[in-house]
Amino acid sequence: MRHAPRTALLLLGALATPLHAQDPVALVVRVQGDVAVRHGADAPVPAAVGERMFAGDRVLPESGARAILITRAGTQQVVTEETTLSEPRGAGDSDLFARAVNTLAQAASTDVTTGGRQGMIRPLDCGTAPVSPRNGILVASATPTFTWTRAGDRSYDLMVRDLDGGRPQIFEVGPDTTFTLPEDAALEQGATYAWTVFVGGRRTARPCEQQEFRVMSLVESVELEDYLDDISVFGLDPLTDGLFLTVVAYRDLGLVYQAYDALARVEDQGPLSPDLYLLMGEILTDMGQGEAAREAFDKANELAR
Repeated sequence: MRHAPRTALLLLGALATPLHAQDPVALVVRVQGDVAVRHGADAPVPAAVGERMFAGDRVLPESGARAILITRAGTQQVVTEETTLSEPRGAGDSDLFARAVNTLAQAASTDVTTGGRQGMIRPLDCGTAPVSPRNGILVASATPTFTWTRAGDRSYDLMVRDLDGGRPQIFEVGPDTTFTLPEDAALEQGATYAWTVFVGGRRTARPCEQQEFRVMSLVESVELEDYLDDISVFGLDPLTDGLFLTVVAYRDLGLVYQAYDALARVEDQGPLSPDLYLLMGEILTDMGQGEAAREAFDKANELAR
């Protein structure tokens, strides 16, 4: 069972109930420079990626700064001067906006004390712990990278097997604690696999507890490609201005490792909203990173006060 600090649970409940009776008219997807936002009659606060904006809210960029918003009407709004938001007009692709709002709402309403994937990362009797991939998570690459914790000055063998049968693949890794499958050992798209390591080598040790994962199918790969194309067609680069929307794409498809990496890059670009830190906590919980998840939940709670 997964656990989160009490403060995080209180925040999850609070954000699950909207502070505004109305729906948001826009979301902040990128902040460059010094930009503040003012919600209603509240004092201005620094703008943050993932922030929900409502009719009557104001965006307050300093000279040379800008904020990029996506609106409920499916349009992009670049704000470079003081702007009061109103009900958006026009007809664009509102699907990206709806998906982003729904993903944030799901993160804000998830009770992380129940359900979900099993297993936080912890040392096992064999002396190491599989770090990734784990907990049945979906991976995008047919040549994934496997990571585990170090067990002293030992060498390791890695075993990967298809759960539908077939001969296991075994690799002599040596003292490293990370290994990427070579191209000539690529896994089958859509298949589910289990993996484990032998501390000290398979000839002298028993395998550690195995972890399972699934390789993205061809259909899922096409869906991801279409999703990222939609971001580009919208006029945003999925790797820069549209990176927040890329996080949503990865999360929607269950690619939590890619979602976390992209979200960490969004955080490098500038402040995150409480909603996004909740999403980060949810993703880290799925990855088995309990301590890091608690830190993300605490950060969300701190920002929401």
